[in-house]
Amino acid sequence: MPPLPHLTQARQIAATTQVLAIVALITLAITIVLHGGTTIGTSLFSDQREWTARAQDIGLVLVALLPALLLFEAVNRLRQALAMFAEGDFFSSDASHRVSQSGSLATQALVALILVVPNLTLWLTQGGGFTLRIEPEYLGMLAFALFVAVVGRILGVAAQIKAENDAFI
Repeated sequence: MPPLPHLTQARQIAATTQVLAIVALITLAITIVLHGGTTIGTSLFSDQREWTARAQDIGLVLVALLPALLLFEAVNRLRQALAMFAEGDFFSSDASHRVSQSGSLATQALVALILVVPNLTLWLTQGGGFTLRIEPEYLGMLAFALFVAVVGRILGVAAQIKAENDAFI
């Protein structure tokens, strides 16, 4: 039996979106390397500053890159799920798990952006303190990331139900 037209269309959309996810990953990787690489390279090879100051500069760059690195992996997990969807594997526990992981990693990235990065930066530069970086768009993205994680879990339950139904047939 040939695939249904809607199923074929969904697979094509997933395949196209997977390609766009690869482009996003490449773009993210380039910007991460350019953003962090210049500062880290300058700090590593600078003879004009003490090694402790150079290590602090490198630490600050790595802390600042934490959300971008987490988002990179979130997009990568979603890309993996899209690859499964492109193959017609819509109801697999593996694909749903990757969607859920993507949402969880994006949530972690936003928590890092709101809470971890500002506080580690404060501790590395001033020796202590506490701050929150709360912007309306951060809260909206945090809610969205949490919802993606929940959708992944819902897809996981749907995959289990499908597997149980297939076992009866």
